[in-house]
Amino acid sequence: MSPVEEFLALTEELPLPGAGETARRFDQLWALAARSPQLGRLAEAHFDAVAILAEAGRSAAPGQRFGVWAAGGPDPATLRRTDAGLRLVGTKHWCSGASIVSHALVTARQDTGNAAADDRGVGGSGGERGGGVDTNALVLVDLSAPGVTMGESDWQSAAFAAIDTRSVAFDLAVDEDSVIGVDDWYLRRRGFWHGAVGVAACWAGAISGIVERSVGHIPTDPHAQAHLGAIDAELWNLRALISAAAAEIDADHGEQERERRRRALRVRHLVDEAIGSIVAHLTRAAGPRLLAHVGDVHQQLAEVELYRRQCHAERDLEILGELARPRPPLDPDRSEPAASAGA
Repeated sequence: MSPVEEFLALTEELPLPGAGETARRFDQLWALAARSPQLGRLAEAHFDAVAILAEAGRSAAPGQRFGVWAAGGPDPATLRRTDAGLRLVGTKHWCSGASIVSHALVTARQDTGNAAADDRGVGGSGGERGGGVDTNALVLVDLSAPGVTMGESDWQSAAFAAIDTRSVAFDLAVDEDSVIGVDDWYLRRRGFWHGAVGVAACWAGAISGIVERSVGHIPTDPHAQAHLGAIDAELWNLRALISAAAAEIDADHGEQERERRRRALRVRHLVDEAIGSIVAHLTRAAGPRLLAHVGDVHQQLAEVELYRRQCHAERDLEILGELARPRPPLDPDRSEPAASAGA
């Protein structure tokens, strides 16, 4: 059975993040990605969508398979209010599972041209975020609906080719109930950064599965054994890291957004760094035979490398550095951080 077929046949139900069993959720995501990076990539997005819907008080119907399409790009998807009702128009890029999933949660710019038309913020001027500020809605789209057009695939890499990432164009009417959230609810909700840790659990699971399938091809000379020992320690550390993050998430009783974000960025950085170390140890220990002659190890390593680039490296570290600094004290008369002496 291919990873795509495994995804479509999944019967697992994962606990929701932050509901007391986050460690079990992350363990299951880890295990799915360990079976195949492709399976992990598809399953993580599906279960993230299920959690997003639950956070909005919705539920997924049995048999539905979801993608979460939130990338930007030219001709952005836009939720527009017309005289005939809501319409989703424009294009989403980097739509993973485009021809595989049945539904997608799509972020779409809210049209700012009709502020009075909608008291929910759709078609308004930014809703609670303030007039004139572009914000995004989150829309549930049935991909079998007329007006959904799959673009031609321009994917060049063998890595993740099977999960079919391409651009998708929209020009269709949507009902009010399909609007899951407005005014950047997708980004502002409590579960956004919990989901970001779940992605890191999949990165870690993917490399652990590759190691498990490769151990029998690693020589037993002292240098190779030392590399394998280093890999073992790194994987144990990753398990401990994901487990600790899950415990913190379940203990979250009113954390500020900056703390949830800080935890997620810490975890993603540490997992990214650890995978780089594991790949170096693995390829040095095993030599070229593992990459050239053993199954699809070379492709799966390429998929892990591509997958973990969802970590934005130094860009994320810059943000983490800002979050690590104490916040300026609040000015009691202004209810906002006091200006610095040099301002």
